[in-house]
Amino acid sequence: MVPDQLILSATDLEVAAFLGLCRNTSETILPGNVRLITGQAGNSSFDLLISGPGVFNTSHALAVYLGGQAGQLPDHILQIGIAGVFESGKLDIGDIAVATREHYIHAGVASNSLKHEPLPFDLIPDTPLSRQGIYRFDQARVNACHEKLLEAVSGSHTRIAKGTFLTVSTITADLETAAWLFDAFSPVMENMEGAAAAHTAALFNIPLVEIRAASNIVGERYKSNWEIDRAVEQLGWVCRQLFSD
Repeated sequence: MVPDQLILSATDLEVAAFLGLCRNTSETILPGNVRLITGQAGNSSFDLLISGPGVFNTSHALAVYLGGQAGQLPDHILQIGIAGVFESGKLDIGDIAVATREHYIHAGVASNSLKHEPLPFDLIPDTPLSRQGIYRFDQARVNACHEKLLEAVSGSHTRIAKGTFLTVSTITADLETAAWLFDAFSPVMENMEGAAAAHTAALFNIPLVEIRAASNIVGERYKSNWEIDRAVEQLGWVCRQLFSD
């Protein structure tokens, strides 16, 4: 049976506040040690994949799940998680953003700048932007989620944005490099899984919506200065809004 929602998260922690709102949850282990939690939130049923952090774990978990669905694929995928925001940007810790596209900045042919030249072949057939690790999202879905969250947040101090997310395999650990990344790509957030989910979803022709809450400033090396619990609570709030109907 296809659930109403397929949710993807890297870790238990990032969905802890969401799971606190759910009922009738149960857990199974899929091939390759992929964790699957099923349950109900509001009037919706959901499957929740806990992939593990990083691009490899994310691609693996999503491919295992989708490949085992016997042709009954979900309507879309909701990816949620924490992320870093840029000191030069307009967001702060605790703010929320919806990705308009993902950019895996390590894809391409190395050049003398942070922006790589395109690969001489498509990573996804007939998708030229994949040569640079760029994945565009369904803008109608992006806009619908963005507008719903904007309406719900009215009167609070939380900012809701949308824009480009950067996926990295190495967390940016100094503010100077973070400033270079911001100047090169004008991103909203940095994360470690989004492009992998977008790539896998595209191979299965399934739309992806990615929403993240900021836990830290990109380039802040010391995790003691991150506000992960605050970001997790914000993700719980996001899910309450999305599952309210």
